[in-house]
Formats: sequence, structure tokens, C-alpha cells
Amino acid sequence: MYIITSIITVAIIIPIVQLARPSINLTFTPDEKYMSRYAKVEIQCGQIQPNAQSEPLQLWYVDYKTGKRTPISRTLLTAPTDDAPDVFKNLQNKRYDFVRKNHIRIRSLQMEDSARYECNCPDCEESIPKQTKDLYVMQLATPAWVIDLGGPLHENTKTTIKCQVDGFYPYVRHRILRDQQEITKDGKSDLSDSNSFPQKFVWQMTITPKADWHNSTLTCSVIQGNTEQVATETLNVLFTPNFLDCSERQFVDPRKDQSSIECSYNGNPAPQLTWLRQSDQRLVTSDAGITIETKDESKGKYRSIVTFDRNKLTSLPLPPMKNGSVENYYQYLLNNGFLVKLTVNGNEKGTRAIKIVKDARQVQSKVSSSSTTTISLATMILLAFSLLFATLHR
Repeated sequence: MYIITSIITVAIIIPIVQLARPSINLTFTPDEKYMSRYAKVEIQCGQIQPNAQSEPLQLWYVDYKTGKRTPISRTLLTAPTDDAPDVFKNLQNKRYDFVRKNHIRIRSLQMEDSARYECNCPDCEESIPKQTKDLYVMQLATPAWVIDLGGPLHENTKTTIKCQVDGFYPYVRHRILRDQQEITKDGKSDLSDSNSFPQKFVWQMTITPKADWHNSTLTCSVIQGNTEQVATETLNVLFTPNFLDCSERQFVDPRKDQSSIECSYNGNPAPQLTWLRQSDQRLVTSDAGITIETKDESKGKYRSIVTFDRNKLTSLPLPPMKNGSVENYYQYLLNNGFLVKLTVNGNEKGTRAIKIVKDARQVQSKVSSSSTTTISLATMILLAFSLLFATLHR
């Protein structure tokens, strides 16, 4: 019974002794991963569960740039030698205070105070794992977009877009967006040595812009410490105007009080779209019975809508006509159709002739017949290749 009791007692005592072994505790107060400039921090190296045989600990300063380890002492802070790290030799304002052994205070933190601190027990008989902790003091800078060639971009002309930020610390990560779509991996980035400060970061990408790049908003986000710094840039791309959706057959119901036809187009600088009567190419303007509205749909896209007021147009006098008879001016206008012209600085860039149909199925039937023609042509090409293949393998 005595033997069993002794074994149990030893089994209980051994874990307690092991738990009571001293260990190292390196602390920053306040305990923040990234410190703000001009803040204050206390750095202390101590023991948890010290005992009478505990050897003295040592707090070390480790230079990020050189990796050199320097023991922290009162002499280092008050009378540094020539081989001491620069940060201690340049402390004319005495921002470092020696509180007591292995305990210092740094006031009015600056970026150059960033370093790694170590705490160990160099003379301990039994090895105690050292502790390390990084002191990051933030210095923030705003990114800037740099567009190669400067000024507006030109369609189909290669250019480099670049986001850069200088004189900051520390870099954490970055993200590049184009109209909320991430394009970070489409470019390449370069960061100055992560062990030195201040740092410089550059992200760049070569693009060949087209119309869809116009008015795109670029966003460059660089996380510096615990702070996000952002720069935005809206691109101005010059590109040739084009019709986007301007059907050559458009439906108008002459029995409705109001009907409309429309054309959408793009271009930068913004082109001018004009409506003409196809019969005599006279300009159609917003006046009695006709309203023309142009909508800016962003990114250099526009939509021109012509609205007809049947009651007003039917009351207008008919123009002189050599042949044919129509009931009223509205019918005359619809029967003859319209011309649409795109111009930039007086130079014509495109024309569309629009025929007005009175049955919506006539618009659909033309699309269907075009589709049928395309399908038939594709089928003929496939048949021709099949015959050629069969002939070659006889």
C-alpha cells in the first residue's frame, strides 16, 4: 500500500514541477501588431514562474537591415559606442528610456524604430526557448496612378498604367480593380526590400485600350500596416464612333397616340447624331409633334430617341408632292423613312437608313431570314468539307 501511495505522489509531483519551470515572456505595451507614429511603447523581457536558481535574462535589439543583434543596456541608450546601431546613436531627442534591466520605453515612435526584439537566457543551464517580437512603426503614404504617354489614351494604342507609392512602411498586401473587377494578377508588381524602410511599391500593366476602357475607374489599394491607402483614376480613351443598335427596320404603330424609334451609338469625343427625312434629307428636329432625346448611358455610349405625337403630326400641312397620295403629314413622314448620321467635328463617320414598318412581325421576319441564310451557308460549307474528305479517302 505504501509503494502504491508513493508512486501516485511522484506521478502528481512531477507534472507540477514541470509546470513550475521558468519560461520567457516578451511583451509590448500596448500589444499592437502595428504602432502609429508618435505613439509610445514599453518593451519588457521577463520570466514566468522564476525560481531562486533562475539566471538573468537578456533583451536584444535585432536590426532589420543588417540582422545584427545588440544587447539592450543602460549604456547602449545613454552612451552608445561607435559600433552601436544607428537608431541609438541618432537619439539626440532621447526618445528611448531605460526603465530598468530588460525594460525600455520608446516615446514618439518613428518608422526607424522598427526592429525585431528578442528575449533569451544565454547563461541558463537548461535551455529555455527564446521569444521574439517585431516592432512595426507605420509610415503612411498615398498611392498615385501614372499613365504612360499622359493625357487621354487612344484606341488600339499600347500604353502602360502604373500604380506606385513611395516612402511608406510596412507593406502588407495590395489589390487592383477595374470597375470593381479585380485585375491584380493581370499586371506585375515590385516591392523594394521588405527588410528595409521606407519601402517603395509599384504595380504596372500594359494595355491596348478599346472603347470599353473609356471611363473605366481604376482603384489601387495598398495595405500599409493596419491602414488601407487608396488611389483612383478614371481613364479617358479616344475612340472612333460606331452605331451600336440602330435597326434598319423599326416598327411604329400609326394608330397609337405616341410612338418612338431609336438608335444607340458610341464614341469619344461624343459624336453628334442627326435625324433626316429620307425623302428630301431635311433635318428632323424637336418641334411640333416630334421630340428628340439623347441619353448619356456612360462609358461613351449614347441613345437617341425620337418620339412622335400622332395628333400633332396629323394636323400639320403636307409638303408639295409630285406623285402619290397620303392622308396626312404623319403618314408621309413614316412612309418615307429616315436617315441617321454620325458626325464628329463636322466629319461624317457613319450613316443608317431606317425604314418604318407597320407590323412588328416584319422586323422579326428580317432577323429570322438573316439567321436562316447564315445557317444555310454554314450547312453548305460543312457539306462541301464532308465531300472533299470523302474524295480524299477513297
